[in-house]
Amino acid sequence: MELELRHLRALVAVADARSLTRAARLLHVSQPALSGLLRRVEQAVGGTLFVRSPSGCVPTRLGADVVADARGVLAGVSALTERIGERRAPAGPVRVGGYCGFLHLAVSRWLRERPWSHGVGVHEDPDESATLAQLAAGGLDLALVYLPPLPGFVIPDGVETLVVHPREPVFVILAPDHPLAGTRAVPFAGLGEHPWADDPPGTTRWSAYLQRECRRHGVALDQPHRPQCLATLLDLVGAGMAVAPALATRRDRPGTITVRAIEGAPLWQELRLCYRPGTPVAAHIEEIHAAVVASYAGRQGCSAAFDTWWHAGGRELLPAGCAQTVTRQVLFGDGTSNRRVEQS
Repeated sequence: MELELRHLRALVAVADARSLTRAARLLHVSQPALSGLLRRVEQAVGGTLFVRSPSGCVPTRLGADVVADARGVLAGVSALTERIGERRAPAGPVRVGGYCGFLHLAVSRWLRERPWSHGVGVHEDPDESATLAQLAAGGLDLALVYLPPLPGFVIPDGVETLVVHPREPVFVILAPDHPLAGTRAVPFAGLGEHPWADDPPGTTRWSAYLQRECRRHGVALDQPHRPQCLATLLDLVGAGMAVAPALATRRDRPGTITVRAIEGAPLWQELRLCYRPGTPVAAHIEEIHAAVVASYAGRQGCSAAFDTWWHAGGRELLPAGCAQTVTRQVLFGDGTSNRRVEQS
């Protein structure tokens, strides 16, 4: 006799219930039927699997081994069934998380047009650890996150990532008439001479990374501003009251906001596309990745700082194979509606 899944479920039920009567009730069969099934299984494996004791029906040494194997097989079948169900389930809104500037809107607009996507939901969080934890737990389907180059960061189990850009520089935004706006690239040390607006020190991985690099370069930032609202941040910068960090893909706002590189690109982050294997999104991840990279390349023209960096070598760092295939076509539209400008 070949063992079947129903035999394995019966063995596990008897082991858990420690009683043929209770196990039969859980399995919705009669006790004589369960006893007969157990005898046939014992004949198939060549030994007694359970014995009666004062504490109930307990496994023999052979029984314990067989039950352990049965649990493993059943767990594997359950996981396989769940993955198949995810693939076959009707597509729902794709929940896009992270904190990535213009790409959030861009990828959402593109996903909305896919035949396998029934709408899109955007979920922003400046904490990349919280975003990836949500993704691992199933609260998100896709995420774009910036990872500062600090040691000790671990991608959660059950999450896979693809690199969009491995080394995107951090720029700064200033008022057009700010003293530092007259140069094509701002000296890092010069930032310490002007009020800085950013996350509270020590509260995010970005702030920890910034503090580390400031110490390495002997820069002391004066940070009187810690805005939590994008509108407040932009107003502070536009009024000439602050300088703030910005993603390299940030768009210039003529007359209001000017984007400048930092000399030597001392600050940078890695941009990654994150997803869960075995999901509908994972089935299309290569298509999504190619579209994201193409849109990133299409960001040319957002600022002189971006274009200078891009043509000086930024485009050459794109993932293998992408640098030869992307063009200036903006697959997602012009991306004029930007998200918060600070790093994640």
